[in-house]
Amino acid sequence: MSPDSTQSHPPTVSFSPDAPGFAANPFPVLEELRKAAPLSYWKEGRAWLVTRYEEALAMLRDSKRFSTNRAHWEFASVSGIAAIIPELAELNNAGLFALSGADHARLRKLVSPALTPRAIERLRPEVQAIVDEILDEVSGQDTVNVVSDIADRIPPRVIGSMLKIPKGRETLFNRFTEAAVKSFLPGLLRPEDVPALRADVQEGIALVRETIEERRRNPLPDDILTTLIQTEEQGDRLSTAELLSLVSSLIVGGFETTIHLIGFTTYNLLKRPELLAQVLVEPDLIKGVIEEVLRFDNFGKMGLARYALEDVEVGGVTIKKGQMILLMLNSALRDEAAFSQADVFDARRNTNSSIAFGYGVHFCLGANLARLELQVVMNRILERFPTMSLVKEPSFGPHPVIRKMESLEVQLRSR
Repeated sequence: MSPDSTQSHPPTVSFSPDAPGFAANPFPVLEELRKAAPLSYWKEGRAWLVTRYEEALAMLRDSKRFSTNRAHWEFASVSGIAAIIPELAELNNAGLFALSGADHARLRKLVSPALTPRAIERLRPEVQAIVDEILDEVSGQDTVNVVSDIADRIPPRVIGSMLKIPKGRETLFNRFTEAAVKSFLPGLLRPEDVPALRADVQEGIALVRETIEERRRNPLPDDILTTLIQTEEQGDRLSTAELLSLVSSLIVGGFETTIHLIGFTTYNLLKRPELLAQVLVEPDLIKGVIEEVLRFDNFGKMGLARYALEDVEVGGVTIKKGQMILLMLNSALRDEAAFSQADVFDARRNTNSSIAFGYGVHFCLGANLARLELQVVMNRILERFPTMSLVKEPSFGPHPVIRKMESLEVQLRSR
C-alpha cells in the first residue's frame, strides 16, 4: 500500500542518487532535504527518506517496530541475490542481517567475544605485515591509484589471514570474497558473468566449510575462528551454517567499508595540508581523522534500510506496516541540530554521538576491525610516504548504495 492511499497529502520528494555529481558531493542535496522535507516519501525508490539525526537515531534504537529483515517489506520478492546465487542467499538467512528479536540476540551474544577491541587488537601484527607487503610492491612507483593499487587488495588478505585460510588456497578465497561482494549488487552484473561468479561462491563456501571442520579438530590459540567455534552460552554454540553465514557477512560488510574508508581518509587528509602536517607529528590523531571522515564525508549514497513492523507515526506522518525506511546517515551525520559546526571537518571533535556504524542491537560488530585496519593502513602510508600529494580529484563510478570512489591518483613522493 502506498502512502497516497493512507494520507491525503503525503510529503513526497524528487530524489536522484544517480544524478551526475551526487556521488562526489551529495551534501547540498541532503541539506536541502533536511530543511525542506526531513521525513518524506521517495516514490521511485518506494521508501521513506529519514534525513535528520533525531529521527534516524530513534529508529535505530527501536528494533521492536523497525526490522532490518527485507522479508518484511511490502514489495519483497524472490529476486536479487536469491535468484543469482541461491547458495549465498541461503547462508544469509542464518546471518545477523536477516535475524531479529531473540534469534538475533542469541547469535550476537555468541559472536561478540570474537570481535571485542581486545580480540581484534591481537590482529594488528598480521594486518601490519599485509599492509607493509602491499606498500613494498607499490613503493617503486611514482604515482598510484590508492583504491585499486592499495585499498582493494587489503580486505581479502586480512580476512583470509583472520580465518587462517590454508596456504595455497588464498587465491581461491580471494575469488570467493570478490564474488560474494559482487553478488550483492545484481544490477551491476552482466548475465554472462553469473556462471563463473556462482562457481567461485560454491568453491569458496566449500573451502570455508573445510576450514571450519579442520579448526574443530585442531583449534588454534588466539584465533578468531576457533573462538567462534568454541564460544558457548548456556550450552548453546554456533552451528556450521551460522559460522558460514558469519564469514559471508564479514566479507561483505568489511570489504566495502575498509576499501572506501582508505580512499576517503587519504583524500580528506591530502586536501588539508595543515591537518596532514599535524598527523605527521601526532600519529594518534589519525584515529580522530578516521572518525571525522565517517561523519563528515560518509561514503554512503543510500541509507540503512529498515522495514516497519506496524503502522508508526513519526514526525507527523504515518509510515505503514511493510514500508521501507532509508535512514540517510550521510545526512544525519551533517545535521546542525546534532553536531556543532557540522559542515566543518574537525579531527578533534567528540564523536561519541556518531551513528556511522549504526546503534544499539544492530551496531556493526565489524567496527573494531574496520578501525584497526584503517589506523594501521594510514599510519604505515604516512610513515613511508610523508610527502605524498594528490595528482587530481577522485573519480566515482556506478554503485546502488555507496559513493564508489574508483580512482584516487596520488604521487607518493614530492618531486
